[in-house]
Amino acid sequence: MIHNIVFAEDDEDDQFYFREVFREMDKNIHLVFVSNGHQLMHLLQNFIPDLVFLDLEMPYKNGLQCLVELRDNPLLNKLPVIVLSSTMKPSNIQTAYEMGANLFVHKSSRYSEYSECLNTIISMDWDDPETIREQYCSDTVFRSFN
Repeated sequence: MIHNIVFAEDDEDDQFYFREVFREMDKNIHLVFVSNGHQLMHLLQNFIPDLVFLDLEMPYKNGLQCLVELRDNPLLNKLPVIVLSSTMKPSNIQTAYEMGANLFVHKSSRYSEYSECLNTIISMDWDDPETIREQYCSDTVFRSFN
């Protein structure tokens, strides 16, 4: 069961839509927002959520740098991380997975698709995030979830 989610995203519009989807979905999920990678890593020193949604392009420390730090930290290396990005470049998707993302999700510009996607992600079994990661890999090539 998901109770606490951190969303690392510098775009206020993206934060707003994320918040709205969860408001409609389940008011009992506690959301925490940070605007850059430094804030994320600082927050995770004292608070470990059930899931982290991570944008790749953030100021001060980008999403890939955060992934490396998370996977190098024995207290955080099992934390499920979902990259939520507007890019669909196969090389970016592959790199995010190689750096330790459990899932790579393309940000839909359509609210209904975005909502459906987040609802599906929340309903996944995050007790074993590596199994979810492996579902999106074929012959060592990863694909996004959409």
